[in-house]
Amino acid sequence: MKLEVLCLGAMLCLTSGCAYFRSHGRGAAETDSNVLTGGPVTGILIKDLPAPVRQVLKEKSPTAEVADISTRTRDGRFIYRIVFSEPAQNPPLYIAEDGTLLENLYD
Repeated sequence: MKLEVLCLGAMLCLTSGCAYFRSHGRGAAETDSNVLTGGPVTGILIKDLPAPVRQVLKEKSPTAEVADISTRTRDGRFIYRIVFSEPAQNPPLYIAEDGTLLENLYD
């Protein structure tokens, strides 16, 4: 009897802990204002990007984790450089504020 009560108590603790983690754990990309798929970001936030830049980013790298977003002006154009957590799989993107995808302008 004591063993059954103890096992039931342990199960309740485990399931309530799992429910807590599920509701307070890492959020989905849709609710994270900083990145597409979670993870750290320095610099500019995705929510602060112009809509055309966000659209190109989502089209070109929908599952990539953004590590950094920075800007530069080139020939009078404002350019966003987006670096990903896994640069071997997802090389940096260079996107003008109007959504034009550009070649590597930073190196």
